[in-house]
Amino acid sequence: FCSRIQRQAETTSEELGAVTVKASYRASEQKLRVELLSASSLLPLDSNGSSDPFVQLTLEPRHEFPELAPRETQKHKKDLHPLFDETFEFLVPAEPCMKDGACLLLTVLDHDTLGADDLEGEAFLPLRSVPGLTGTEEPGEVPQTRLPLTYPALNGDPVLQLLESRKGDREAQVFVRLRRQRAKQASQHAPRPGQ
Repeated sequence: FCSRIQRQAETTSEELGAVTVKASYRASEQKLRVELLSASSLLPLDSNGSSDPFVQLTLEPRHEFPELAPRETQKHKKDLHPLFDETFEFLVPAEPCMKDGACLLLTVLDHDTLGADDLEGEAFLPLRSVPGLTGTEEPGEVPQTRLPLTYPALNGDPVLQLLESRKGDREAQVFVRLRRQRAKQASQHAPRPGQ
């Protein structure tokens, strides 16, 4: 996750779109609050030239937050610039949030009634950058953060290759399978040069 966060930080283009969030941590309640405001400039993945987007929110890496189930926004019909304006709260101690690579993974998907949902892109919010997490002070006005969407690389990721070699580790195998599935979806929808 550290390398994906770094890659996203180096991304200047929003050719896959972007998501806008506000996040804060209330230490007194051990609560991470995430306001998912909107997504913009999403790629049209449906044959009608639009998309039916929704966002899945997951705290990663999973082994640090095993008891927290992924959350999802409402699905928006035929909208490449959806306004979600939804708030999610995760009850989580500050300690795992401060670790390297701990992040909120925002996966933007295009809802598909018949088949599997298509991947629009992913964004990563490093948790240690969330206001209220590092100190005892309660966060005041929380700034909006705009995150460009990126695609996972199909192969060549040394971390995935290492995890894949752990044949007896069920969690590693599930993780690798999900990442490869998303990377495969991404390669099918990647914008061609000149589009």
